[in-house]
Amino acid sequence: MKWMTKIASMTCIFALLTGCGDRLSEIKDAASGINTAANSAASAVSRDVHAIRALDINYKDTSFTVNDLFKTILRDIRWDYDPEKNELHVRGTWQPPLFSDQPWNDELKEKLAESGVVTITCKINDDKFDSSQTNVTVMNNNEILLQKNGEKALHHLYDTYLLSLN
Repeated sequence: MKWMTKIASMTCIFALLTGCGDRLSEIKDAASGINTAANSAASAVSRDVHAIRALDINYKDTSFTVNDLFKTILRDIRWDYDPEKNELHVRGTWQPPLFSDQPWNDELKEKLAESGVVTITCKINDDKFDSSQTNVTVMNNNEILLQKNGEKALHHLYDTYLLSLN
């Protein structure tokens, strides 16, 4: 009878440890995924991006940096730079007063503030934005709500920045 108890106990312990092994493997995989994402984010914010973020912008008798601009008008920013195309890609969450001239109702504005994604692509030539090559897109739930291009789009970003200073 004692040997049956021992065998039953050993079987239960073995079954539990087998389950723990699978769980430990899942935890290792998750940690590996987090590490990979962190490395990817670190490489995306390269020295080039840091140099671009420090570039000065002079607009309407006001001087500010690229970093100041985007950190003021967006939340949760992600920076990417494509050195082959000389393009800065900035992605962040919408926040007012960006595009406050749009006829969006209060419910949509709340949704945008939670999950609205603003994607901005700026071509850089001689340490300045090429205003004709600027693209701005506002999306909510994979639906494009607004798309602006060119100098008007870039100047709208600058004007929003200046408005937020007041």
